[in-house]
Amino acid sequence: MRIPLLLFSYTFVILFLISCGGSGDGSTENKSGTSEDYKKHPLINLNEKINNDSKNDKLYIERAKYYLSINEIDSAFRDIFIAIDINDQDPGHFNTLSDIYLVLGNPDKCKDALDKALKIDPNNKQAIQKLAELYLILQDYDKTYETVNKALEADNFNPIAYYIRGFALLEQADTLGAIDALKMAVYQDQGFYDAYLQLGLIFSALQNPLAAEYFNTAINISPESLEPYYNLGLYYQENGQVKKAISTYRMILEMQPHHVNTIYNLGYINLVYVQDFETAIGFFTEVIQIEPSYAGAYYNRGYTYEMLGKNNLAREDYKKTLEIETNYTKAIDGLNRLDR
Repeated sequence: MRIPLLLFSYTFVILFLISCGGSGDGSTENKSGTSEDYKKHPLINLNEKINNDSKNDKLYIERAKYYLSINEIDSAFRDIFIAIDINDQDPGHFNTLSDIYLVLGNPDKCKDALDKALKIDPNNKQAIQKLAELYLILQDYDKTYETVNKALEADNFNPIAYYIRGFALLEQADTLGAIDALKMAVYQDQGFYDAYLQLGLIFSALQNPLAAEYFNTAINISPESLEPYYNLGLYYQENGQVKKAISTYRMILEMQPHHVNTIYNLGYINLVYVQDFETAIGFFTEVIQIEPSYAGAYYNRGYTYEMLGKNNLAREDYKKTLEIETNYTKAIDGLNRLDR
């Protein structure tokens, strides 16, 4: 069984950028200043600080990270290299440089930057961890495990290292090994949202009730995130817990009324499980209004019309489905049924 994964590259780029944040020695960033400073726009605040202390390399790093967060890559590069010119012996500066290269999709230069960080400090936890994440993104599993092991030898309390190991094992279809690694990640960090979400996906694919527990924990950690709600609703739907599925989907629509996949799933539940065809048509129509190229919504609305004996409307929707996806087999079969 193929276990669903969180969106692979995106997940690890995000982890790569946020993991072990701070300077190379693991200390927090320079946050000196009054509370009034932080009421200003962050860039104005940083510019003022740099004007007052133009030889402070950590301020340039902080501003580079801000530029990176708003995708102003050239400005981020400029500040990184200024920081390195001021202090080329801080491995954290090269770790931040690796972040930029990763965002640009340049793994070779990303690795070069991490190698420079490790040349300065061979035991730099942040650089070792980022290198493991890079190898995982590149799907070089042997080097991923080797680097994860190095990270854990230096410090066995490293939830992201266990998460990386779990993700790699899952990619290689070692589900039990992945579960063990991910459980260790959440044992060490009980607020590790992505690890709980991935465990939920694994147990959902296994049709194991623990899926609901993991998704609910992810919801408690990040109640504004729609992904665990959606996957929880889908778990309930696929395991015949229709009322719970509907209730969960309703919560999503309270947060995001036009969440198209949720509306579609409510249509599907009403078509297949509840057999309230008119309600199903309403949901599929709403999907089409939001996303006119949603072939599945046209097909299922057409099928619902067919169940109601409204064959002309069914035919129109089957034809529209095929305009969007010419090889949509179920729509072809639907037209063939109507032509008999």
